[in-house]
Amino acid sequence: MIRSILLRRLISGVITLWLISVVIFAVLHVLPGDPRLIALGDEYTQEQWDAMTREMQLDQPLLTQYGSWLKGLVTLDWGNSLMSPYPISELLGSAVYYTALLTFFVMILVIPIATVIGVYSAVHSGRLADNIASFLTLSLAAMPGFAIAVLTIYFLATNVFRIFPGSSIFDPNVSVWSQLELFALPVLASVLGLIPYPIRMVRAAMIEALESDAVMVARLKGLPERTVIFRHALRMCLGPIVQAFGLTLVFLSGGTIIVETVFSYPGVGYELIQGVGRRDFPVIQTLVVILAFFTIVLNLLTDLAVMIVTPRLRTRM
Repeated sequence: MIRSILLRRLISGVITLWLISVVIFAVLHVLPGDPRLIALGDEYTQEQWDAMTREMQLDQPLLTQYGSWLKGLVTLDWGNSLMSPYPISELLGSAVYYTALLTFFVMILVIPIATVIGVYSAVHSGRLADNIASFLTLSLAAMPGFAIAVLTIYFLATNVFRIFPGSSIFDPNVSVWSQLELFALPVLASVLGLIPYPIRMVRAAMIEALESDAVMVARLKGLPERTVIFRHALRMCLGPIVQAFGLTLVFLSGGTIIVETVFSYPGVGYELIQGVGRRDFPVIQTLVVILAFFTIVLNLLTDLAVMIVTPRLRTRM
């Protein structure tokens, strides 16, 4: 059963990815601006212009250009950036590494904190602690991501305290693990921007589990409340909790664009914004498809994880 579901999701993901590649390729080709002018600058000879035209295959039909780009995308031959002497694969390899590290640090904080606060709020629903948690999560959820990032700089890097650096400009000659202080503010801003959603989802799932018949029967049997909460209620809402953190991971892939830009953090989001600003079409096209690929894979893995921890879903599908 899981294999057939996985196959359907894979086919759907491939079709979605292909549609996204068509859309981003078409959009960038109808936008004003000639990429040859961007690559050559203001001064160039006719020979340079013709050579650039052949190199970018702009003398070929649009379908041929798309087919060639798609083939390079699949075979990981992503070509060269218009504004950098480095191949796109080299530029993006470094960016993906930094974004993966940021995502790792954010998630190892978000998962335990959101689970503890969500469960505690559900168990103490309607009391002072729950009201305070609801107020704080609602306030954070209503605040734009860039505002949270700027406030962390204001309080922890410049005006109030000067504990952490205000930007995350890494020294390429020094190990990343020797520059961990540069992760502090991007991680904190990402955690504060994302954590309200999993807290509220965990709280809602836990409240539903605590009000279920199974939990009521466990209480009637005289089991200790701690056993009822952790052995019965928490197990019942394991599926929604996994789904909440899976969605948080998906949101994080888009949310890092704002955080990475504010802190000049050299990740995928920062490279995408830089590529848009420089109109570096090959970089933009490749990055959009990569982000879409990771989003589809994360959604697929989340669905599978939810099915694994929720046996009744496997029998329904």
